[in-house]
Amino acid sequence: MPAYKYLLWPILVTIAGLAGCFWLGLSYTGTIVGALSYLFIGGVLSVLEISLSFDNAIVNANKLQCMTEVWRRRFLTWGILIAVFGMRIIFPLAIVAVAAQISPWAAVELAIAEPTEY
Repeated sequence: MPAYKYLLWPILVTIAGLAGCFWLGLSYTGTIVGALSYLFIGGVLSVLEISLSFDNAIVNANKLQCMTEVWRRRFLTWGILIAVFGMRIIFPLAIVAVAAQISPWAAVELAIAEPTEY
C-alpha cells in the first residue's frame, strides 16, 4: 500500500485543525494578523505534539515487545484512551475545577465560553 494512503487522514485532520485555528483567530480578533498569529500558534503546537508523540512511540514500541498479545491490546486501547482523553481533556479540566473551586461542568463551560478566563 502506498505511503500516502496511510497519511491521507492525518494530513486532512491537520489541515482541518489549522483551518480551525485560523477561523478561531479571525473570529476572536477580527483581523488577518490575529488569525495568522492563531495559525502560527496552532502550527507550533502541532509540531510539538507530533515530535513528542514520535519520541513516546519509540519508548512504547520497546515496551510492547516485552508484553504478551493480550497486554499489548490492552495497552494500545486503554493506554491511548487514557493518554489522549484523560491527560489532554479530563486532567486539565480537573485541575481548573480544583484550583478555582468550581464544579467540573463549570470548568467545561468556562473553557468553552471564556477561554481567556480559563
